[in-house]
Amino acid sequence: MVQLLFIETFVFGASTIAAVYNFVWYLQQRDKLLFYYSIHLLSLATYIAFKLLSNNYNPFLPTDNIWYYVLEEVLQGAMVTAYIIFAAQTLEVAFHKNYIRTLIFIFFTFSVGFLGHHIYDAILNGPGVKSLEVYVISRFTLVGIATLALLLVWQIRRSTFHRTIIIGSFVYNFSWLVSIVSLSTQTNMLGLNGTELYLLGCLLDIIIFSSALGYRVKTMADEKNELVRKEAEARLAIEKTRTGIAMNLHDDIGSVLSSMSVYGEAAKRALKENNVGKADELIEKIGINARETMDNMSDIVWTINPVNDNGIKLFNKIEAFASSVLNAKEIELKFDVDNELYEKDFLMPVRQNVFFIFKEIITNCVKYSGATIVGVTFTLNSKNLLLLVCDNGKGFDTKNNQHKNASGGNGLKNIQERASVLNGTIEIKSSANGTETKLEFPIT
Repeated sequence: MVQLLFIETFVFGASTIAAVYNFVWYLQQRDKLLFYYSIHLLSLATYIAFKLLSNNYNPFLPTDNIWYYVLEEVLQGAMVTAYIIFAAQTLEVAFHKNYIRTLIFIFFTFSVGFLGHHIYDAILNGPGVKSLEVYVISRFTLVGIATLALLLVWQIRRSTFHRTIIIGSFVYNFSWLVSIVSLSTQTNMLGLNGTELYLLGCLLDIIIFSSALGYRVKTMADEKNELVRKEAEARLAIEKTRTGIAMNLHDDIGSVLSSMSVYGEAAKRALKENNVGKADELIEKIGINARETMDNMSDIVWTINPVNDNGIKLFNKIEAFASSVLNAKEIELKFDVDNELYEKDFLMPVRQNVFFIFKEIITNCVKYSGATIVGVTFTLNSKNLLLLVCDNGKGFDTKNNQHKNASGGNGLKNIQERASVLNGTIEIKSSANGTETKLEFPIT
């Protein structure tokens, strides 16, 4: 009658259930580490089933069954190989061209060599008693290589998940080592034989891995929730930007059309009164408003277009605007951008607010500063973008917050509001020697 021992039966059941569970989960998630782990558990369950059916827990007992003699060694090799592949894949060192990959290659080379020697000996001499020397040398060599690899992996894998897997592997290796000592010295430890000690280590490893997997699932869920939250925030920010654009267009265009209507009526009255000079002046104002509205519309369309997300187009657009406006007033422009900023992408809300802040600063400079030189620099300060605009104009009183923009609104207030949208700060220093405007905000 087959001797069904408690530890063997319990670990067999646990490994079989865990193998099925992880494989079904793999079919749902397509997570390759679940596949490799289920293969390892299946090989462990197969080895335990073989030991239960053969009712032989001592590798040094003589036998006349060559198939049992060979199969035990093959199943042990397959079980350890499956575990090494699982650990290498989970710790993400399986395909690294480094010393760890070399150790894994050496491990498999020795495994194949020892297995080949065992099968050759069985065929040549027939089944019998295993050589104690060969058994001890082969097992201690493989345990030593695996332990050295784990120590090296510990230095390069610092995440909680990876280090928990490494701890489980150390437990697995230690139980393997204790099992080798127990079997080779023919002594029980804590009333357990070598095979049972090894299986207890396997059970502890299953528990540790299950804990690590639970932590990994929780971490992935938290990361997914964080991603969903950020996407929701991004959609909300874009929606707010669209709403703001719609409101600005409504207000600006409504205001311009209203003023154009007033100018048109006034021009008609001037013509009826034969005041041609007044009519020409009013018609010129209508043309100026129309051109400014077209320019504003063009800028808004540019900032909305996702084709312009990259830094090259953003800073080229900013430089082109500054050059055209300042050159028209014979103001020298010194423009400089960190090369790293050209390589970054800037989404619509950032592009829009940066461009219109810059446009407001330059427009105010042209209209009110009386400057002859304007310096513009964009730099990357840690994770922040820093814009600095300096002029050599006459300056203004920053405490008397009455610096108007072209449309008659409060220019400084507009700049500050846009800076707050960027989660940034705006700082303006002005004196009789010129004005310095600094914008700083975080970029990702």
